[in-house]
Amino acid sequence: MTYTILYDGAKTDIFNETILPLFEDKEFVSFAFDMNALPALPEDSRVLLWLSDADLYLALPLAVKHLWQVGFLPHPEMIRLYRTFDVPKKAKEALQDIDSVEEAVLADLMTCNDDLVFGSVMLGNPSTMRPASQMDEGLMSKLLHLVTFVRNLRHDCLFPYKLTTAKNTTVSTAALGITVVYRASGSDFTRRTVGETLVDESTLNALILAPRSLSQIVNFLVTKLFSKKAEQGVLPDYLGHIKTESLVIKGTKELAYSIDGQQMMAESVTLAVQKDALKVLSTRLPKKENPAELKESMRISGLPKGQSINELISRPLPWIYHSDPEEVKETFVTLKENARTSESYLVLMVLATLLATVGLFANSAPVIIGAMILAPLMAPIISLAMGVLRQNTDLMTVSGKTLFTGIVMALTFGTLLTLITPLQAINHEIGARLSPTLLDLAVAIISGIAGAYANARSDVAKSLAGVAIAVALVPPLAVSGIGIGWLDWHVFWGAFLLFMTNLVGIVLAAAATFLLMGFSPFHLAKKGIVISLVFVGIVSIPLVLAFDAMVSEQRVVRALEGSQIEDLEIKDVQVIHGSPMTVSVKLLSQSPIEAARIEQVKAKIESEVGEPIRLEATSVMVR
Repeated sequence: MTYTILYDGAKTDIFNETILPLFEDKEFVSFAFDMNALPALPEDSRVLLWLSDADLYLALPLAVKHLWQVGFLPHPEMIRLYRTFDVPKKAKEALQDIDSVEEAVLADLMTCNDDLVFGSVMLGNPSTMRPASQMDEGLMSKLLHLVTFVRNLRHDCLFPYKLTTAKNTTVSTAALGITVVYRASGSDFTRRTVGETLVDESTLNALILAPRSLSQIVNFLVTKLFSKKAEQGVLPDYLGHIKTESLVIKGTKELAYSIDGQQMMAESVTLAVQKDALKVLSTRLPKKENPAELKESMRISGLPKGQSINELISRPLPWIYHSDPEEVKETFVTLKENARTSESYLVLMVLATLLATVGLFANSAPVIIGAMILAPLMAPIISLAMGVLRQNTDLMTVSGKTLFTGIVMALTFGTLLTLITPLQAINHEIGARLSPTLLDLAVAIISGIAGAYANARSDVAKSLAGVAIAVALVPPLAVSGIGIGWLDWHVFWGAFLLFMTNLVGIVLAAAATFLLMGFSPFHLAKKGIVISLVFVGIVSIPLVLAFDAMVSEQRVVRALEGSQIEDLEIKDVQVIHGSPMTVSVKLLSQSPIEAARIEQVKAKIESEVGEPIRLEATSVMVR
């Protein structure tokens, strides 16, 4: 078997030193590659190429034309071709792989406007897309290109594109850029986004980057830089994927594009696959599939369309995209329906309140959780948040009336059940809802975010948001009803403050979440957000005081628990705020404790607290 070697004449010394010694026991002839002085070789000649990428762009069309069987030897300037044909990095391993091939395999070649493509074709603003394409390098290079990418984005708009597939399917959209590769492994980002397959198909993979806001760009960058694995079948809203045999891309003006990093301009870009064009001596290429009819795949549901295209190409990207009413029509319709008072809402409200009240009296957390699941308060609260955000008077009025009706019913039935129940002791479950703090406001905010997100996303179970919101609302209302029934205004006020804390926190968080998801322009949402912040600020005053008291209590407990005064050990410290503060402790001793010793303990605690206290001490003999 005789090999013909075409090598880089500009690096003859390196070739003689590193490549020729590998062929000492083989029959070969070698020629410096020169387009004007190529040897005349018959079909199916085994031609080994030790060339740079620049020379390979010229040599491979010749191999296709003359039907050579080609093998690739690693060259210092062979960069793009490594990934396309999976060439070993060591020359000895590459030659061993070539020697093991009995029959060359047929490989596809990708072209762009009839120019050969090894890696990818990228369309878009060169100053933006060039650093984006180079983020597959080392960490420092990634960070430098990230800074360049973000800086260029400040003034970037999306471009209008019209894409026509091999089956004449037309896609009109707006995009920041488009990347086209033959195999998904052609770049790190396409591999992580689309995933790798174990077989080759004679198709192109086009990834369309179409963010509607700078926040989506941040998501894209984080994914590109730090994601390690593709989520098969999952594409974010700002990406589209088209898989087809050929693709024609046009714009409203001349297109800027690059082939393997080389910048070009054209009126249109035509990409195609030359099927089974090249005979390759390799065992490392993926298995090839040639079905009778290749199927196109299009995942473009999240791409801009209709009126939104004109909006996105006319101005730089905003930090937050304000959704087109047509795109969120279903969400608005659902929220308007949820804002109304219905028979099922009233029935579930009564049942949830009664169940919560029984659970509170029984001191049973599972029963209270059951009431949380039944509660229908999610619907009017989320609708109210949207009404506040968009300053929609009708939506605020209807949802407010529904919410008020639910509150009145909860207080009424909670009070009635309390009046016929002969229990008047504050147990753990009731007492846990009498002293709200900033932590309870945090629960409300998280619940509001969950509720808004679930209502805006059809693929998220809305029942989850209902549970999250009910957790924060139904039990406090039931405890408020118990306080009315007992005529205990301390119980009523503490629980109702918790209810109001959660209500305003949920409304604020849900409105802010809808704003971030683009359901309202900021100039319209500003008034509602400010009003919500004012209510949260007012409610937060007692919460801050209660939280500060809780921190002080924990500080006292931490300082005293387990401490010793001579042979006395202090255990089970509890602090009850009042005037003066009451501190309850258990004193462990091996002998009876005299009154003077207890005074010593009281003095120590007062020095720790910094104020007079009332001491409740229990003496325990330890032997």
